Amino acid sequence: MYGLSLSEFFSEPEKTDEPQVVINQDDLIEMGSQGVSMKLVHNGNPNRTLAMIFETYQPGTTTGERIKHQGEEIGTVLEGEIVLTINGQDYHLVAGQSYAINTGIPHSFSNTSAGICRIISAHTPTTF
Repeated sequence: MYGLSLSEFFSEPEKTDEPQVVINQDDLIEMGSQGVSMKLVHNGNPNRTLAMIFETYQPGTTTGERIKHQGEEIGTVLEGEIVLTINGQDYHLVAGQSYAINTGIPHSFSNTSAGICRIISAHTPTTF
């Protein structure tokens, strides 16, 4: 079949130690909790320096206490709205707006709206 013997057709593909080039949605690593989904795109490279996360905030959810970690983060609101609190100031972002922050400053995200909020964000260096 397709130029393969039956044993080749039904055999498991060889596993490699090479990082993945294409990462499927089912391979994303869920890191969120309590109504906040944070799906990490990870290709298996232990030395990567950049992280990308698909974030989904249900209505009324928050990341909780302000967090801080070394590095920078940028993100874009894809759907809905979110309140970013950093350095004692609230920033209300809506779909199409982006943010860029120093993650060494305590910050949090809260969805105070009645709808879902979806964000895609990138972090460097990777702390996840």
